[in-house]
Amino acid sequence: MQPILVAYATTEGQTRKVAEFIAERLRIRGHRVDLIDTASTAAEAVNPACQAAFIGGSVHYDKHQGALVHFVKSNLEWLNAMPSAFFSVSLAPVHADAGGRAHAQQAADHFLEQTGLKPRLVRLVNGALLYTRYDFFKRMMMKSISRHQGRATDTASDHEYTDWADVEAFVDEFLTAAGLTAVASVARAR
Repeated sequence: MQPILVAYATTEGQTRKVAEFIAERLRIRGHRVDLIDTASTAAEAVNPACQAAFIGGSVHYDKHQGALVHFVKSNLEWLNAMPSAFFSVSLAPVHADAGGRAHAQQAADHFLEQTGLKPRLVRLVNGALLYTRYDFFKRMMMKSISRHQGRATDTASDHEYTDWADVEAFVDEFLTAAGLTAVASVARAR
């Protein structure tokens, strides 16, 4: 059985956490998984013999990581030859208004246009305010933005907005859309 690739790029670590969660859910459903950070040397030697792929990154200043863009462009032919899903992690979908989601969708659409990736499914994933991982200037900037948008401003701790049930539903939706049903009857873990 060929593995399912989960390739990601992360800045502060929330996208890595989402990618690890996706990989875990795939394993629970009986699939083999190759989990690759696109900024690592392992990304240069990725095995294209996969049955499907999840590709994900986070949005910072309206763009996804350069390592993710490079990875997808370098491997576009075989990535587009298999079922794939794209997940984009940011704080924009956290907004209660449609404008936040539209902004996040624009960033995802720009990535897909820029790289040529043609996923079967795209998911906008709520990110996290990781104040404890930011430098002083980014922490103050994010606090100011968060105050304006009604999000947490306590910089002494991190604030996670990721909807894990939605990420799990994304995994199941993709497996169904790609015709990759669970290969083992393993109980779902939450």
